Amino acid sequence: MKAVFVHDRCLLRDSHIDPASAPETWRLEPATLEAIRTLGANDTLVMLWGRAPSAGDGSRREPSMDTLVKQVEAAGGHVDALITCPHGVDARCQCWGEQPSVIWVAASELELDLTSSYVLADDLADLGTAHAAGVRPVLVLGGRTIGAIVGDAPAQSGYPIATDLTAAASYIGVEDDIARQLGHARAEATPLPSNATLYADPAVLPDLHVTSAQAQSVQARVRKSRVELTDLSRWLTFFVLGAVGLSLGIAYILTHLYRQQPFPDFVYYISLQFIPRPLRGALFIAWGVGVLVIAFRSFYRSAKITLWPPRKR
Repeated sequence: MKAVFVHDRCLLRDSHIDPASAPETWRLEPATLEAIRTLGANDTLVMLWGRAPSAGDGSRREPSMDTLVKQVEAAGGHVDALITCPHGVDARCQCWGEQPSVIWVAASELELDLTSSYVLADDLADLGTAHAAGVRPVLVLGGRTIGAIVGDAPAQSGYPIATDLTAAASYIGVEDDIARQLGHARAEATPLPSNATLYADPAVLPDLHVTSAQAQSVQARVRKSRVELTDLSRWLTFFVLGAVGLSLGIAYILTHLYRQQPFPDFVYYISLQFIPRPLRGALFIAWGVGVLVIAFRSFYRSAKITLWPPRKR
């Protein structure tokens, strides 16, 4: 599933709203609402993201963003998730720049295809974040000049520049058409870090609040899959350890019996003692590997059916 990350400043600039004004006075213009509806078409998730707390008291951006979400929904559009950075100027923040967790966390929680996703950027920092994640950015001017935003020597290039959200939505439609004609996206996104790495320090990550029923369903399925995968991994680990312990115990008992207890003649044939020991060992290794292959194949099929059911096209 693909997504479009829309900076909240892009919405405000597009409707000529002063971000410093009271959120209850914000009114999105019809053209802005129509652009958001266009961006959210074709099962595309719309992510509304913000850079820092809206007030100096450390409060989160959710109340002001909720105002925008309600207006979008009232106009027939949808915002599927709110992503906020609660750190302000905290140096430990890893939401932006070379550690674009504002994108990675959403991709991890909602199984987003970042290769097919877009970022509507408001400034150079947003462009750098999109570039670090390998997501296609669209710079939205919002009444500003290109030089005022990127300067004379921008660090990144080759991305579309839109005058407003309507133009940005049009550019994304063209980009999607090009991708369909090529059969693939222009470039591959940067691989996501593992969950253990990404969530190692939750204090440096952004806040993700899923708002739509569709996104909540996807998030619930992803989290359930992680829990089940953890349970299966734990089961497999204990199974292997138990099998190793059982094998060692049987080997010790057999060794003792071989040395202390005489066996009937038929044991000579059952234990394949007429075959040289190196060849006998190779046969048992091959037999064990075959059983393990069958076991892992069955385990993989069960995990695939349980955790990764075929997607409906």
